[in-house]
Amino acid sequence: MLKRVLIEPAVRASLVGHTRTKPDVETGGILLGRRTDIDTLLLTRASPPGPQARHRRFSFLRDTAFLQDYLDAAHARSGGGEDYVGEWHVHPALGAPPSRTDRRSLRRIARSSRYAVAEPVLLIVEHSPPELRLRCYRFAGRSRRGTELPLLGPG
Repeated sequence: MLKRVLIEPAVRASLVGHTRTKPDVETGGILLGRRTDIDTLLLTRASPPGPQARHRRFSFLRDTAFLQDYLDAAHARSGGGEDYVGEWHVHPALGAPPSRTDRRSLRRIARSSRYAVAEPVLLIVEHSPPELRLRCYRFAGRSRRGTELPLLGPG
C-alpha cells in the first residue's frame, strides 16, 4: 500500500509554472512516475494541460489527446521507467480537499483496466495568491474520500 509520495524538484517547479500561467482558473494534467518500493511513489513529471484544455474558475477539462501523446512519448523515452500514476490540478483556494467530482474520477481510474495503476494519486495545487500549497491523495480499494499522503521533497 502506498504510504508516501516523493516529488522531484523539477516536478514541483513545473506545477508552480503551470499554475502561475493560469492564475485565476483551474488547470491540470497528468502525473508520471514510478514506485521506488512497495510504499513509496516518486513523481518524475507533471504534464502541461495541453492546447485544447478548457479552463474555468472552478473546473478544468483535460486535453485527452495531448495527454495521451505526452504519456506515450515519456513512457517510450524512459524505456517504460516512467508511467501514468495519477492526476494533478489546481484548486483556487487554500484548504480545498478533493471535490466529489475529483473523488469519483480517481475511484473510476483505480477500478479501470484502461489505466495501469491500482492506486492513482491526485495532487492538488491549492492556489490563493501569493500562497501555493501542494497536497496529495491516494485512491484505492473502497476508499470513497481518498487518503492524504505525505508529499516529501524540497520546499
